[in-house]
Amino acid sequence: MTKDTIIAGLDLGTSRIKCVVAVRHEDGQVDVIGTGTHPAKGLRNGGVCNPEDAARSIRAAVEEAELMAGCEINEVFLAISGRHLESFNSYGMVRVEGETIAASDLERVVDMARAVRLPADQAILHVVPQSYVIDGQPGISRPLGMSGVRLEVAAHVILGHQEPIQQIEACCRDAGLQVVDVLLAPLAQAEVVLTPQSKDLGVVLVDIGGDTTDIAVFVEGSLQHTAVLPVGGEHITLDIKKCLNTPTVEAEHLKQTHGAVLDEDMDLDAVVEVPGVGGRRPRHIKRHALCEIIDARVDEILKLVADELQQVGYPEGLPGGVVFTGGAANLQGLCELAERVLDMPATLGGPKGLNGLSDVVQNPRYATACGLVVCGINQRHMMWYGRQKNVVPRKGIFSMFQRLFSR
Repeated sequence: MTKDTIIAGLDLGTSRIKCVVAVRHEDGQVDVIGTGTHPAKGLRNGGVCNPEDAARSIRAAVEEAELMAGCEINEVFLAISGRHLESFNSYGMVRVEGETIAASDLERVVDMARAVRLPADQAILHVVPQSYVIDGQPGISRPLGMSGVRLEVAAHVILGHQEPIQQIEACCRDAGLQVVDVLLAPLAQAEVVLTPQSKDLGVVLVDIGGDTTDIAVFVEGSLQHTAVLPVGGEHITLDIKKCLNTPTVEAEHLKQTHGAVLDEDMDLDAVVEVPGVGGRRPRHIKRHALCEIIDARVDEILKLVADELQQVGYPEGLPGGVVFTGGAANLQGLCELAERVLDMPATLGGPKGLNGLSDVVQNPRYATACGLVVCGINQRHMMWYGRQKNVVPRKGIFSMFQRLFSR
């Protein structure tokens, strides 16, 4: 890596595309130097519905980031999410080839964990090691360089349909960008939102996106479970549209400017204006009525999160609580309602540990894009054994693993 390394992260959300550019200086400091956003046209349900519109939207967001950063962006780390993603836990075991465990042994044991039969239209996106076992000794997180004969790994495998991923990559190419690697959005978010302490305690990361809500559970420092719920912030907007008989654009505006989850301290008599349609005069309703619509959908999302946690063995929550990211995480009162429904502490998860334009990107809606640049700068994505296995030259892979495991 060069002394000053510039990395760009591209988050293709359902409603908006976000691009973040950061630079890592020789002293290790990471500065955000550019951001760009643009309405997401041509994208739907984690895939592409209009390639030309999608490419133009991507290019517009990237050009805005280029202008602010003062540099040209040719390569990006890309986040992926959507209903087509699935996951499961797997296991692998190999015999150690040398006297101590080398990077090649880690690759072989992970290859064993990923050796599962898949449908022809699916591909493995990541194999995330959870813990290693050496000669029967469990709970090892950094096996590189240790001595042993038998190496085992427990891993979380994330897969998705190839077609939507390939379509998104094609749109990036049409926008003049090379995709360095494709990363699962919650994995990227966790790098800038969660602390090592919270991951050790046990924490739930919930990203309320436009079309879906992504869940990632971390316990004892490693990823244990991921899930995608088919409901998100756009469903709140559609509820407002239908109940108040107003256009989608106005419904989204009402959600962002006056929207909240019902709260005891809310002014029940406050009034909001609902724009008229077809030349009609605007109407005035109590804010409480708007928030009732929002509250019902958010309550549904939280109960789906609770059901998911119960199904995977965490019915009483986790000590580290729940951390929310995504655009809908900014709804007033979300954390208070989550604490009642999920019965554990709830906080907002804005990106941490970044300098430069940190005041701009500290909003939870930038968690994915900021996580991507941090993953790229620290080469964390190489530890998740994605599709791009040879991003780092083969001759440098041992020093790369030494650097990663020494953190």
